[in-house]
Formats: sequence, C-alpha cells, structure tokens
Amino acid sequence: MPPDERVLFEREGDDLVPTPLCSGPWYPDTQHGTPMLGLLARAVESLPCERPMQVTRLTVDLMRAAPLRPVRTEARLRRAGRNVEYVDASLLCEGAEYARATAMRTRVGEVAVPPDVDGRSEPHPPLPPDAADLAWGSRTEDREEALHQAFEVRPVPGFETPTAWFRLDVPLVRGEPLSPLVRVTAASDFVYGVAVIRRHQLDPKYFLRQPFVAINPDTTLNLHRPLEGEWVCLDTRTSVDGMGAATACARLYDAGGPIGFASQSLLVRGPEAAPESWKRYRGGSR
Repeated sequence: MPPDERVLFEREGDDLVPTPLCSGPWYPDTQHGTPMLGLLARAVESLPCERPMQVTRLTVDLMRAAPLRPVRTEARLRRAGRNVEYVDASLLCEGAEYARATAMRTRVGEVAVPPDVDGRSEPHPPLPPDAADLAWGSRTEDREEALHQAFEVRPVPGFETPTAWFRLDVPLVRGEPLSPLVRVTAASDFVYGVAVIRRHQLDPKYFLRQPFVAINPDTTLNLHRPLEGEWVCLDTRTSVDGMGAATACARLYDAGGPIGFASQSLLVRGPEAAPESWKRYRGGSR
C-alpha cells in the first residue's frame, strides 16, 4: 500500500477490517495491542455527552490478541452524572470479547490555576529535530507492512531514562481524523516498550541476553488535559521483581508540557516462555 494511503482499519459496514499495519512483531496473524487500544479509545469517545466532558481516566484490559479479522466495538454509558460519567467499551471479533475498557469522563469547567501548578512552566523533554538519523528503527527499508510503519519514534537525546516521542502518522480508521485521545492512547501502549526499544538500539544483541520476557495485559491513562498537537512523549520507568510481575509507568507530555501519566502491569516469565519469533531473535537468525 502506498505510504499516503496507509491506514490501520478499513470500514465495512459495522465491521472494522485490520490492514497488515495492525500486525505486531511477535505473534503471526494477530493484532498488536496498539490498534486495539486505539479502537477502544475511539469507542469511548463515540458516546455523546449532554454537557462538555473530557476523558480523565482510561483503563484497557487486553485479554487476548485479536486476530487479523474484522472486529467491532461496543460502548455504553454505565453511569451518567452531572460532573462525572463512567463508560464501558468492548472489542469483539465474531462475538467473542478480546479487550475491554473502562473510562471516566469529567465535566469541563474553567478554573483559575496558578502557572506554578499547571506544569506548563516546568522543564520538559524537548521535541527532537526532524532528522531521520535520530529515529528509532526504519519505517522505509523494511518491506513487510507492520505496526512500526505507522509510527514515528524519536528518542530524547541526553536523558538518562528511556524517553521518546511518538507520533501516529496514519489514520486509525480510513476517513476519520485522529483525535487527541486516540493519539495519546495508542502511544501509551509503549510504556514498557520504550525501554526495550532503547536497549535494542544500544545493543543489537540485547535479545540474545535478556533473562526474561514481559507482556502488558493492561494500560491505564490518567490525563488532566487533552493532547495538543500530534506528538506524545513518554518518560518511562520500569520495576521488575523475581515473583513474575513488573510495573511500568510514564509521565506523558506534549510540546506544551505534562498532560498526565500512563501505567502498565507486566506479566514476566523466563525466556523459555517467549514466542517463536522472539526465539528467532535470540537464535540470531534475524
């Protein structure tokens, strides 16, 4: 598909048909979690509000990877209130639920907040120059269509911690503009992934030596304002324990300053639990 025609999902009636860009690097014939998160954020936004509301908390549970087949989303208002509303959403394929989301929407209101409290005046990661040699990974040399070709990812030079800017630069659904919530939700799927990408870029043999593998079954966003612009920065931290679990978190920024936080619970297992594609990396055949 030509670059200017790329899209994650095509619409066919009530169905959303994934394109090859929805595929991830580990399990064949399944969707990466990122487009699944994006669709659930879109579903939450699809419910109309009686008064101006903003999503201030979104939690997505990825119960299993959806296949590369048509999916649908459903959303309902669980509780309506004058100041706070709660929304539930599901991602379905052939009637089976693959992921679900719960969201809280709060009423928008003008409040006088001192500049030293809103965070915009504090130092935050600068947006890197628009230089291809700063990007993490190649989106043009790899002929295989997959999710990495839907994002621009640029590390923040000079930061000690894994910190990077993300920009989703293809539509989630053809013909629909990307909303601020969809952009920040899709980027937040990489809270744990930023550290992995950074290590692999610093050491191409990283996969040969990593003593464990981890996946994120959930992602939670807490946002105090909508994203401005197209770029989302994740300043991340990860803590791993020997009991088989870990946590990853990130402070989220746009070009104007902090917008909130994202966190993930991680399932950690030994390298023997890695998918076959991971084992090919460890074996050095790719």
